[in-house]
Amino acid sequence: MFLKRIIKDEFALISLFFPSKKGISVLMYHSVAHNNVFFTVKPEMFEKQMRYLKNRDYNVIKLSDLVNLLESNEELPKKTVVLTFDDGFEDNYTNVFPILKKYNFPATIFLITGLVNREMNNSQNIPLRILNWEQIQEMHQSGLIDFQPHTVNHQEINKEEIINSKKEIEERLNKKCEFFAYPRGVYNNEIIGILKNNGFKASRTVENGKINKGDDLFKLKRISINSTTSFIQFKASL
Repeated sequence: MFLKRIIKDEFALISLFFPSKKGISVLMYHSVAHNNVFFTVKPEMFEKQMRYLKNRDYNVIKLSDLVNLLESNEELPKKTVVLTFDDGFEDNYTNVFPILKKYNFPATIFLITGLVNREMNNSQNIPLRILNWEQIQEMHQSGLIDFQPHTVNHQEINKEEIINSKKEIEERLNKKCEFFAYPRGVYNNEIIGILKNNGFKASRTVENGKINKGDDLFKLKRISINSTTSFIQFKASL
């Protein structure tokens, strides 16, 4: 593991000095806490990452602004980042939200609506609690956090899972849902058709890479930031 990280850091250093691809980075987070789940980022590291974006004058924009840019004739701006969080863990409220408010950074949380105020297990059998509706309301009303559907139960993806999760968020928050994140990155043409026929403008995969003009709006890439991501690798992902 240590050798693997060294190799990744070396490649990251090379890419910092010789960037290979332009585009906008959509960063994909999950949990930000002190636990041993592989997709978790420590709060201190998350703060360091956000401080870097602020100090280096990165433009952190809303997901909706990114989609509008992709649909327009405008060139994609440099040094631009989108922040996303999958699942809607409670630590997004306790650990992430204060930092985002500190730096005035917007973010999108893809919420598993059927697990609100419940615990979610993962492959490491470490239960993590999902946000409750009071926390969700507060974050939504701040104007910084946009909630979008990530199915009801994060299991098999189908029309009901998509529509019901969309409906609950829209009704509870009195807002429109137009973006979706595929659970575990699983999708096909039938699922894309369901999204298009039910008012969605775009959806997110877990495929690694930056966003560029001409990309399929329903197959948009993201860059995963997790416990294995060193600070050098984070900087290289931008």
